[in-house]
Amino acid sequence: MTLDHGLRDRIALLRFVMIFGVIMLHTPQYVPMAEIGNGWFDATKAFFQLAVFRATVPVLTVISGFLLFGAALDRAPARLFSKKARTILLPFLCFNLPLLPLALGAQLFAGVEMSAQLWPFEPMAWLNAAFGLTASPVNYPLNFLRDLLVLILLAPAFGWLLRNYAWPGLVLVSVVFFKNYDGVLVLRDVMAVLFYVGGMAAVRGWNLRLLDRYAVPCFLLFLLACAAIVHFRVANTTYLRLIAPFLIWPATAWLAASRLGPWLVGMSKYSFFMFLAHAPVLLLTWLLYSRYGSALPYPLYWVMAPVLVTAILVAAYRIANVLMPRLFPLLIGAGRRARQPAPAVGAMPVVDAPQAAGAKL
Repeated sequence: MTLDHGLRDRIALLRFVMIFGVIMLHTPQYVPMAEIGNGWFDATKAFFQLAVFRATVPVLTVISGFLLFGAALDRAPARLFSKKARTILLPFLCFNLPLLPLALGAQLFAGVEMSAQLWPFEPMAWLNAAFGLTASPVNYPLNFLRDLLVLILLAPAFGWLLRNYAWPGLVLVSVVFFKNYDGVLVLRDVMAVLFYVGGMAAVRGWNLRLLDRYAVPCFLLFLLACAAIVHFRVANTTYLRLIAPFLIWPATAWLAASRLGPWLVGMSKYSFFMFLAHAPVLLLTWLLYSRYGSALPYPLYWVMAPVLVTAILVAAYRIANVLMPRLFPLLIGAGRRARQPAPAVGAMPVVDAPQAAGAKL
């Protein structure tokens, strides 16, 4: 499958926007739907954290499936697994395992509460924190990579269904995962279905520009659905996640043609590193704000933190790329000097990262 320049740009800018949304989604403190206050800021925060940016991982999961099956990697399992071990598994390990001793120290000596409880010692808790076997790893956004790795292992079977029994296969995948017959194989069941749908778009040759003329009504419908979720306090957002990619994608045609479009495309090269590293930096901003930020209104912190974290990580990316021109690209799965948009669109394991402080998306 060959994507034209316009579609590549749309995927690239959408990736950056969605991962910035993930950072905002994880900005403390998490407030569940049932505990939303009645103020305007409470409603605004809930609108973005409990509705709008719940679409981040669904969108990125569809893109991941589309790119993988569009490249026919499912037909070459050895090549697929080798490539994804470098571009997904290695970054997962490099950005998760080093946080284990730091998290343990923070819990023991600073009393920091985290979703991964490492003390008292319990073997399964440590295995989950290290590798995400049945629950989120200590670097909780990497839960997405954990599920994506499982879906990559299933990709050859999905690919056979897509090329022979696409629609019955969709029914089968939906039943297996939505009924949770897979157990803890995939922790976020909606990811499996949307990964398959992304594959359908590639294998069946869907027209990706079909809804572009309806970009405005599609996006307005998405925003209306998000507002309704908050207004009616709807805790289960599964239906929103299923339709969100189709309502958001057409808007990228307008965004790519805007003045902001080229800048967003250029920022895409930072997006995977931002995803990998944002959680500890975000936690640090929260700890500093909790201790020293009493003069700063919380709404201002909530708005500023994602921007600050993004700026810090972009600077860190540039510095690391200069100081470690060979090692750094390997750590982030690029496998080469990360000067060009990296990882390439087809290599980027594109992110329902779990909520901060143990809450799930």
